[in-house]
Amino acid sequence: MRRLPDSADHTATPGRACGLLLAALLLSLCASPRWAPASSPVVMKDDRGVSVRLAAAPRRVVSLAPNLTEIVFLLGQEEKLVGVTRYCNYPPRAAALPRIGGIVDPDVERIVAADPDLLLCTTDGNPKERVKILEEMGIPCFAVGPQNLDAIFETIERVGALLGVPEKGRKEAGALRVRADRVSRVQRAPSPRVLFVVSTSPIIAAGNGTFLDELVRTTGGRNAAGGFAGRYPRLSVEDLLVVGPDIILVAAMAGVEEFSPSVSRWSESPAFRNGDVVTLDGDLVTRPGPRMVTALEKVAEVLSAWRTRHPDVPARTKGETR
Repeated sequence: MRRLPDSADHTATPGRACGLLLAALLLSLCASPRWAPASSPVVMKDDRGVSVRLAAAPRRVVSLAPNLTEIVFLLGQEEKLVGVTRYCNYPPRAAALPRIGGIVDPDVERIVAADPDLLLCTTDGNPKERVKILEEMGIPCFAVGPQNLDAIFETIERVGALLGVPEKGRKEAGALRVRADRVSRVQRAPSPRVLFVVSTSPIIAAGNGTFLDELVRTTGGRNAAGGFAGRYPRLSVEDLLVVGPDIILVAAMAGVEEFSPSVSRWSESPAFRNGDVVTLDGDLVTRPGPRMVTALEKVAEVLSAWRTRHPDVPARTKGETR
C-alpha cells in the first residue's frame, strides 16, 4: 500500500481517508496498463479453427516444435517454458530445458507431469490424437501451421497475445517484416534458376508453395523445381540435368551431406560446373519461425554473389522454370 505524504491531513475522518486511499489505488492501476493483458481473458482461434480460451496469461508453457520454442524466446517469455522437444536447440539456452519427447512422438505423461496451462503445437507435425488426449484432460492447446512469411509474423503476434505480451509480439513481428520488405524491394537481374535440395539421396527438392520456394522467388530467383508436381518432388539425375540449375542450395540436415562424387554426370549442371553449390543451415531454412527472415537474407546474399560473378547471363522469361 502506498504511504501518504507527510503533508496529508492527519485529522481527516476515517471515511475520507478510505476514499483517498481508494482514489490513489485506482490511479495506480490506471497508470499501469501493461499488466492488463496478463489478467484479462483471451479467446483466440488457432489454425485448426478451434477457439482457445485462457483466463489469464499462462505461467507454464510446453512447446511441441522448435519454431514455437524460438518464438517464445523471441518474446522474452522463456522462463515460462516447462517442456520442449528434443529438437529444440535454438537459442542455445533451450538445450537446458526439460524434454518431453519429439515432434511426432511427444510423451503425454511427461507433458501432463509438467503441469502446463498452455500447450503450443503444430497443425501438421504433432500427432493429432495425442493433442486431443491432452485437450480432453483440460490442457489448452493452441495449434499453428504458418505456410509463408506473413503467416509467421502473424503467428508471432498471436503467441505474444496468448502469453500476455501483445505489444512485444507486434514489435518483434514488425521488425521482421521490415527486414523481409528490405530484401524484397531490391531490384534484381538476371534471375538465376535455383534448386533448393532437402535430400541428396534420393534428390528431393522444394517445389511450389513451400517456404523455400518463397525464399527463392522473394530474392529474385526462379525455382528450378517449380515445374514438377508436388511440394517436394523427387528428382532423378536426368531431371537435374534437364532443369539445369544455375545455383543449388542444400539444406544441411541429418542425412543430407554432399552430392555423391560417384555420379560424375552432375558436373554437367551449370551449378556444379561453376561451383555454385551452396550449403545452408538446415534448421535455419526449414523452421517456420523468426529465423526464416535470416534464411531469406542468406539466400539473397548467395544470389547477389552469383549475379556479381555472372553479370551477363540473360534474364529468363517470367514463369520459366526449366
